[in-house]
Amino acid sequence: MANRLMSRAFTKREKIMLLVLAVVLVAASYYLFVVQNVANTKASNAAQLQEVQDQIAAQDTVAAMREKMQSELEKMGQVEKLPVIATYDNLRNELDQLNAALASTSSYDLKLTQPVLTGETVRRVVTLTFTTPSYDAATAVLEALQNGKYRCVITDFSMTGKMLADGTIESVSSTLNVTYYETIAGSANTNGLQDEKSS
Repeated sequence: MANRLMSRAFTKREKIMLLVLAVVLVAASYYLFVVQNVANTKASNAAQLQEVQDQIAAQDTVAAMREKMQSELEKMGQVEKLPVIATYDNLRNELDQLNAALASTSSYDLKLTQPVLTGETVRRVVTLTFTTPSYDAATAVLEALQNGKYRCVITDFSMTGKMLADGTIESVSSTLNVTYYETIAGSANTNGLQDEKSS
């Protein structure tokens, strides 16, 4: 019986159904393996292209900011001579700079406050008093501090001259605060810093 069924020829209707089934299988295979694959590849490529375009846009923004900053620095003068915001803890170098600027004074006294952290910026305030033989010498000390290698701001500055009986200047006493700026960016040590919020 089984041999008779197997040896029997397909009817026209069965042949049409087999042909339709074969066409459906070919179409389904084409859709799954070609159309879907192409669609997935296009979607993946579109996502990668968008990611690359986002990166290019970010780099363009960074480049524009860098050009603007460079332009602003060039307007300020020679970039090499601009003061540096050093990495925390730069106390030794700042003291060396202070000692060099104060070398021509008759006497001086330094008082250091605890450095204060705000965001990534460290402010170290030095209260400074010194005595010089003249106003010009006191001004020269200020210029040496202001034009030093490390970024600082001079505030609360006062000068008092001591005069002799003949009206000439015997000495000039000066008092000021020097605030040095540092950054914790790139620093492995943040010991000794006082957070601004807790001060």
